[in-house]
Amino acid sequence: MARPQPASDFMIFTYNFFRSGVLTQMNQNKTPRASKGFTLIELLVVMGIIALLLAILLPALNKARATTRRVKDQTQIQQIHKGFLTLAIDRNGLFLTPGLVNRFGTVPGRGAEDQTKNDHGALYSACIMDNAFDAQVLVSPSEVSTNVLAMANYNFQSKNVAQDIWWDPNLRADLTALSNVSYGTHLLGGSRKTKEWRDTKNSRYAVLGNRGVQNGDLTDAIYNASRTLGIHGNDKSWEGGIVYNDNHVMYEEGFTPIDHQKARVNNVNVDDNIFKADEGDTGADAFLTVCKTVTGGGTSYTYNITWD
Repeated sequence: MARPQPASDFMIFTYNFFRSGVLTQMNQNKTPRASKGFTLIELLVVMGIIALLLAILLPALNKARATTRRVKDQTQIQQIHKGFLTLAIDRNGLFLTPGLVNRFGTVPGRGAEDQTKNDHGALYSACIMDNAFDAQVLVSPSEVSTNVLAMANYNFQSKNVAQDIWWDPNLRADLTALSNVSYGTHLLGGSRKTKEWRDTKNSRYAVLGNRGVQNGDLTDAIYNASRTLGIHGNDKSWEGGIVYNDNHVMYEEGFTPIDHQKARVNNVNVDDNIFKADEGDTGADAFLTVCKTVTGGGTSYTYNITWD
């Protein structure tokens, strides 16, 4: 009779043991498990909490974004004014004036000032050509008008002194059609140009800022129809940044800043409306606007101003 083989018996036992365990585990894996998910009530609670958080945080986020745009806007107008100051160094303190760049006659730097060149499109285009700043800073980060767009491709090759071309004429300042300029700028005419279109360091005289309502008019039909109320305000009131001739910036909430110097009207000192050419003041008051063209000649010129 043959003797049993202990090694073989052990191997068979081991094989059967592990086989039994594997099958048991497989069977357990096949057993369906109850999946635990969110109930309808739990989902509604979560959605309610999210809605509550949004209601709390969104106003704060919107306010933070508005503050950021306002700060950036003030930085831009301050940068533009610094560009004026920089160019004035080589002009005996005078800010760049297009009519003194492209004068009457054909001899560069000679001849009388051509005041018909003193519109704001020409002003800013000439400043860019002299590398005072770039075209992007001329448009507010809070711009609301579809007629205002930053100029994408300023043509620095357009300058041709032999053909009497001193800047890119395609940069425009016309709120009724197309404007590459957001800001209201000191009108380059009258006594105001002689007195303040220069480096006077006058901390009480406005030269640049967010543009305002037509002629600073507070009548319902004009004031409440102005797009400028939406630049920094709540569509119901005008607010904006103004840079003064010493390069400091103030955030104003009206057209007659408290610290602005008085205007002289009919021999009386009155609060100066910075978006209005006050009568009787012979053009010595501050007047921030967007001028698209200048027409006329001799001693009589018309500044064609645009509003929105």
